[in-house]
Amino acid sequence: MSDDLKIDFAWIEGSGDLAAERAFFAKIGLSVGREWLTVLEDRLDGTWGTHLRACAHRLATWFAANWWRLRWEPQSPNCLQDPDWCIAHSTAAAGGGFVWPNITFASEGVKLSVWSHPRKTPAAFESIRYLNCIEALVSAVEFERAVDTFLAAVISRHHSLCLSDQTLPKLWAEVQGERRNPEASQWRKLEALCGYDPDEAPEGLVAELLQDPAHLGAPALEEVAAQGRHKVATVLRQILALADANGQSNQGGFRCTIPDLTGPSAKLSDAAPHDLGARLARQARQEWNLGRKPIRNEKLAELLGTEPGVFARSPAAISPMIMALRPPKSGEFDFYINQSPTTSRRFATARLIADHLQFCNGGRLLPATSAGTQRQKVQRAFAQEFLCPIDALLEKIQTEQPDEYDFAEAADFFDVSPLLVKAALVNHGHLDREALSWAN
Repeated sequence: MSDDLKIDFAWIEGSGDLAAERAFFAKIGLSVGREWLTVLEDRLDGTWGTHLRACAHRLATWFAANWWRLRWEPQSPNCLQDPDWCIAHSTAAAGGGFVWPNITFASEGVKLSVWSHPRKTPAAFESIRYLNCIEALVSAVEFERAVDTFLAAVISRHHSLCLSDQTLPKLWAEVQGERRNPEASQWRKLEALCGYDPDEAPEGLVAELLQDPAHLGAPALEEVAAQGRHKVATVLRQILALADANGQSNQGGFRCTIPDLTGPSAKLSDAAPHDLGARLARQARQEWNLGRKPIRNEKLAELLGTEPGVFARSPAAISPMIMALRPPKSGEFDFYINQSPTTSRRFATARLIADHLQFCNGGRLLPATSAGTQRQKVQRAFAQEFLCPIDALLEKIQTEQPDEYDFAEAADFFDVSPLLVKAALVNHGHLDREALSWAN
């Protein structure tokens, strides 16, 4: 679901040794739409509620200190095992000795994922147990509005109490000033995409991403930053080397063309990434007269003006990621797919087709990464529906309780992986999400 984010609070009489924490003691609840993320059980008195009692100043400081990473840094593989990422993205890190909920924010671009995943068994010393397990989407505009409103209220109380410590007001004023400055905002965005706090990125890194002498395209470079993170300088150098080669050296890529669509494509803000990608795939199949039949390697090669053997080729491992580069003044692309087997190469190819149809804006680079941005989610949804249309898949399986044999048979029929078959069924509500947890 995609809904409103609310940070609800009411000042109450506080206790404790620190005057500042007593001054900002509040009942605090976070919700998305009608769902409270902070439903809890007080284990001391056995009561239930939707608001915790904690220091709002602590939570406000956490939002202000991590604003740029919250707003722009997406999920990456194994990010939940990265302490630095979790500290910047989960309210559990707000500190001060309070039992904060484990509410995590991750940017997708024009939207943010929000999820609450309470621990099944709280620590023995924790007096609060959170209960609601929720995953949702909120618009970036809505996220900014909710955080801005909350910070304004906390800082207003800060000024009314004439407190001497100006750390939070100064920090938030600096963030707001950078948000109003397009150049500073873009700088902070790239830092965050690379996984760095403000002013923590290596010297020259952001400037290198902003220069773009090879005309790769600013939006594409943002995807590269999200993929490479702390290793983005190395990733960028490898991409630039391939761009300089213009496909002339033996780099393991293959040259092809991508047909265009005549109809307009939807904007990211108009639909969820999965819906947008699936809609784009259905449009492509219709305009290219592909019907609902499986797309064999020969047909895919014909569509792209290349040879069927490129989909069975072993990767040469010269590309830091799946990507395509457009030679200067050319309507063709050099595809670099560092994956095998054939099903993975076909899926990667379809992702690059999607990127050209939906996002190509004059830059030379089409990136397909493992980052959790909306651009990448659209690519994956397109590839899933393009190679394995859900209606045709349901006709093939013809059972409400498919087993591993059904998955394998359908995967072989569409020339995709069994995991893609399961994911398609899950995404369209025909299979429980738990099926992906034990998928090979």
